[in-house]
Amino acid sequence: MRHAKSSWKYPDLADHERPLNKRGIRDSPKIARHLSNLGWIPDKILVSSSRRTLETMEGLVTVFGTIPYEVRPGIYHASLVDLIEELGILEEATTMIIGHNPGSELLVQYLSQSWHQMPTATAVLLFEEDNKWKIFQAIRPKEIK
Repeated sequence: MRHAKSSWKYPDLADHERPLNKRGIRDSPKIARHLSNLGWIPDKILVSSSRRTLETMEGLVTVFGTIPYEVRPGIYHASLVDLIEELGILEEATTMIIGHNPGSELLVQYLSQSWHQMPTATAVLLFEEDNKWKIFQAIRPKEIK
């Protein structure tokens, strides 16, 4: 998942410290409700250390409830190679990664061999089948009815 929409209201804040704006605060629970309706509640969340990704996670857990998570500073503006390294060996569990672009789009393309645009708060659901990652669905806030 890419973090929800962040605010540019405070130009003196460092990029890492930018909070979510009103739309971002609204969109992360919206995505969580949709994921929950699909039965795709993560068992674990790996989250960038930025304020906007942490606030995105906070919005998700208002719907999901308590979920184990790890703050991973290496996900903040990570390259594809960095993200693959951060993932390491995933357990047999549904794991959500909350990060940034372009890394989020690049990781989805690398795993699935297909390109998906990921505006803010987009979640791409992937599953493994026959040792290949496949896309179940891409969920964008503006497309949720």
